[in-house]
Amino acid sequence: MGLEVRDVVVRYAGATADAVAGVDLDVADGEILALLGPSGCGKSSLLRAVAGLEPLARGQVRYDGADLAGVPVHRRGFGLLFQEGQLFAHRDVGRNVAYGLETARVPRAERTARVRELLDAVGLAGYERRPVTTLSGGERQRVALARALAPRPRLLLLDEPFSALDRGLRERLAVEVREVLKATGTTAVFVTHDHDEAFTVADRVGVMQAGRLLQVAPPEELWRRPASRAVARFLGYQAFVPRADGGLLAVGPTGLRAAPEGSGAPGGPGEPGEPGAPATWAEVVGSAFRRGRTEITVEADLGSGRRRLVALADGVSAPAPGTKVAVTLDPAGCAVVPD
Repeated sequence: MGLEVRDVVVRYAGATADAVAGVDLDVADGEILALLGPSGCGKSSLLRAVAGLEPLARGQVRYDGADLAGVPVHRRGFGLLFQEGQLFAHRDVGRNVAYGLETARVPRAERTARVRELLDAVGLAGYERRPVTTLSGGERQRVALARALAPRPRLLLLDEPFSALDRGLRERLAVEVREVLKATGTTAVFVTHDHDEAFTVADRVGVMQAGRLLQVAPPEELWRRPASRAVARFLGYQAFVPRADGGLLAVGPTGLRAAPEGSGAPGGPGEPGEPGAPATWAEVVGSAFRRGRTEITVEADLGSGRRRLVALADGVSAPAPGTKVAVTLDPAGCAVVPD
């Protein structure tokens, strides 16, 4: 059955608004769900409420149908992994991983086999006797993950586990963590503010804002069909243009393209701001080269007023600020959202 969260409210003394405001959520057995949102949106408070670290002002948390009200943290059978990893400096890698097994009085031979199995799973085979003080940041988080998985938790709760690491390492670890969680069949809730992490790790992503859960969907569905303007804006859609048949056309980070030089001036039939409509003149503000592509910052009116936008350059050398370029909408980089 997995995790069930019903109308959960978390309230802090002296706060003007609830940290978590009536959230309903289900996580199936074996599923990885990411809670994605900006700092202060309530995602970590919700995770801590599920863990039993924060009291509920209202609502219910159940696991496999059993109400967890009054069940202390250490008796819920959940694993916890935080940003710092919180490894024991006086223990080597193997004894860090074995900690939960030791407290559960698992026999030594079984502990040894489980530690070896998990270190192999996280890419640290043979590290049992290494002092944790000699490990890199990425290695320390791998050890922390192995330790959290060692007692076979029925639910693993991960709170921004990669936020202290550099981007390249975060991207690699996100892929590895998903592989490990799937290989071990672990049910998990993963809190992050990083879109790429959420989309890489999770089977479904829940977007939170101001204590509320706005939408829960698989990554591709969430990106292609955001349920509201607020969700689309948080995901990085940069402009919202009224459509002739109702709703809004949300223009994503790859939804606006600068036409190649010599492609002709804007003109012809079509609704402004509709994919496939004629090109629009835009004034260049600046440009940047990122990850193999040129991004041009322009000022343009797509039908909702003049504003600053980013367009991808298709065969356009970076133009000087103040020059004019023709921009068009790419349907693959746009989505329709309710007005």
